[in-house]
Amino acid sequence: MVEHLTAYYDRFDLGLFRALNSAGDPFLDGLFTVVSSRWFGIALGLVVCAWFVYTKRWGALRCIAALVLAVGLSDLIGYRVLKPLFSRLRPCYALPSGSFNWVAHAANVGSLPSLHAANLFAWALVAALADKRLAWGAYPLALLVCLSRVYLGVHWPTDVLAGMVWGSLAALGCWFLTGWIEKLLKRRKKE
Repeated sequence: MVEHLTAYYDRFDLGLFRALNSAGDPFLDGLFTVVSSRWFGIALGLVVCAWFVYTKRWGALRCIAALVLAVGLSDLIGYRVLKPLFSRLRPCYALPSGSFNWVAHAANVGSLPSLHAANLFAWALVAALADKRLAWGAYPLALLVCLSRVYLGVHWPTDVLAGMVWGSLAALGCWFLTGWIEKLLKRRKKE
C-alpha cells in the first residue's frame, strides 16, 4: 500500500514538475530568476516594514517583530531541522542532466520544504494579518516566488506546497506570540 502511494506521489510530482518547468522562455527565465533572488525577498520585507511604520506608527513594532520572527523561524527550523530530516534531493540533482530546464543554481542541501516558499508565505501571512489590504499583493507575490522555484528546476511542486504550509504555521505562531507579548507589556505598563 505504501509503495503504491509513493509511486503515485512521485508520478504526480514529476508530471507537475515537468509541466511547470518545461517552458524555457528567456523572459520567464529572467523574471523567475529575479523573483527568486535573495534581494527580491529582502526588498519585499523592507517595503512591508515601511508600510507598517507609515500606517501604524508605534503599532508597527509588533508587526515588524512578528515578521522578523516568522521569517527567521521559518528559515532556521526549515534549514536546520526539516531539510536534514526529509533529506530529499532537488530535481536538479535527482533527474538526469538535460531532461529538464535548469535555469538557476541551487545548493545540494535538500529540497523539502522550499524555504523560499516558506519564508514568502510567512511574510505574506504576517502582512495580511497586520493589514488585510496587503493580502491582495502579498499572496500573489508569494505564489509567484513559489512558481519560480519549480520553473527554475530547483524544487518539486510538493516541496513548495510543504514550504507554504510550514511558513504559514510559523507566521501564525509568531503572530500570536507577539500579540501575547504586546498584551503582557500593556498590562504591566498599567500596573
